Amino acid sequence: MKIDDLLYFAPGVRFDQVDLNSPKLPEWFRRRVEGFYVRPAKECAHNGHAFAAGVLLVSCIDALSRLRFGPGVGERFVRFVREELKSFAYGNHAERFYQDFRNGLVHEARIKEGGQFSLEVGTTVQESDGLILVNPDMLAGELESALESYINLLQTDPKEVRKLVESLKRDLAKDFQFAERI
Repeated sequence: MKIDDLLYFAPGVRFDQVDLNSPKLPEWFRRRVEGFYVRPAKECAHNGHAFAAGVLLVSCIDALSRLRFGPGVGERFVRFVREELKSFAYGNHAERFYQDFRNGLVHEARIKEGGQFSLEVGTTVQESDGLILVNPDMLAGELESALESYINLLQTDPKEVRKLVESLKRDLAKDFQFAERI
């Protein structure tokens, strides 16, 4: 995000402040995910914008699944949802969330098969008459827990930190280059 000719890695953290070898990297990454995805999604949900909240969260899940489990978008997304988001651990809800929500939103700007983001259901995921309903506010809470687990992993596993660093270097190379020129 660029604000007043400054490029931000996370809210309050400029790209030119980020040292990919710093022990602060996990915390900066947490601030990035929370500040650009989770917190805005929760604000959307609290203001009644379930669909917008869901779109942000699906994007966040896509990014985190890539960092955790590598290439192979379908496999990594379903694995992340099943393993990291407790409400999707059983049945075929993880697969349907990938097919109907993620793929629908990314490729067609819609949720397929009648699925919905709804603030009115009392659980994170619910099946009703064959339709999948996902409460984005509750999904955000589960995603916060998954992010916390990932940050803990980064703080204890140098291999995971190297994977994150390599991904950030590859994905954000232009951002880091631009920040150096400012």
